[in-house]
Parts: sequence; structure tokens; C-alpha cells
Amino acid sequence: MRLRLHGTESECREVLGRICDALDVVSVSEAYPDRGASLLVRVYVEVRVGEPRDPDGSPGGSASGERRGPTHKRAAGRKP
Repeated sequence: MRLRLHGTESECREVLGRICDALDVVSVSEAYPDRGASLLVRVYVEVRVGEPRDPDGSPGGSASGERRGPTHKRAAGRKP
């Protein structure tokens, strides 16, 4: 699944961190600035959707289906 983040660089960075905590992130694009005098950027994030995982990376999750802890670290050298 491919997601597009659209906001300021700091907003995209914050949301990307939350996405990395909740989903299996495959790739993250560079930040593409909007045209004109806009301060906003676009960041494309590709994620793999699967079963919730326990913090140790094993399949599982809580009985409520709530995701706990990070499941993936941001790809090295890839920042919004």
C-alpha cells in the first residue's frame, strides 16, 4: 500500500514516525516541495499490511487487536 503524506516537513516527519511504529514500512521517498511559494511537502510511504505484531517482532498482538510498540525502523538515510 502506498501512502502520501502532505504537510510541513516537521508534520510529515512526526507522522512518519507514528506510521513506522504501527506498520511495516517498506520505503520512504524524499520530501518533494509543492509548487510555488508553498511551505508544504509531499512524502510517499510504502507499507506492507499484515497481521499485528508483538514488540519483539513475532506475530500476535493483544486480545483487543491493539498494536503495541514499533514494528519497523525507518529505512537508513531516508528522511522526509
